[in-house]
Amino acid sequence: MHGMTDKELVVLVHSQPLEAFRLIYQRYWDPLFNIAFKRLQDAEEARDIVQEVFVTVWDQRTQLQPRESLLPYLQVILRNRIFNLYARNEVKLRYIVETQWQATFAHNNAAQQLTLKELQYIVNDAIAQLPPRMQEIFLLNREEQLSPAEIAEHLSLSVQTVKNQLHRATEKMREHLRRKVDPTLLVIIISILTGK
Repeated sequence: MHGMTDKELVVLVHSQPLEAFRLIYQRYWDPLFNIAFKRLQDAEEARDIVQEVFVTVWDQRTQLQPRESLLPYLQVILRNRIFNLYARNEVKLRYIVETQWQATFAHNNAAQQLTLKELQYIVNDAIAQLPPRMQEIFLLNREEQLSPAEIAEHLSLSVQTVKNQLHRATEKMREHLRRKVDPTLLVIIISILTGK
């Protein structure tokens, strides 16, 4: 039975599935493991992925078609399993980074972190420091969500004037906040204020 071709093994799958599967497993475990290890650079993950390949082969054994070589078929399953692993790892990585990011800012270190209330006070103070017309334009844009064109129409100004005022307001607020806020939080606050 060891001298059987892959085509004969697939035929055997239908009559003696356990024996055929054992032979396929013995023939292709090492080549698949080597491919997986080369891609993943992790022996444990490579073993797990190859196991998943053989579980898939077993689950789909009744659908196997006779072919000259099973290796290309097995390589496709392996490639798909590796892609799935990459996708799962990417999701895990995003979750870990996001969790660590949240934990960093949730950490209650009074010397470095501002409470939300203090932060709101500093932002409101920065807005209050703006000249009246600039303040009005800024608030219409940020709180009322009006576009520069809508603000220009509402206040009978040119669109370019509104854009200039918004730009200057952002610069003035940035400067005010730079003097009052921890630099690590400043990036977040400015991106919120500028809508970027």
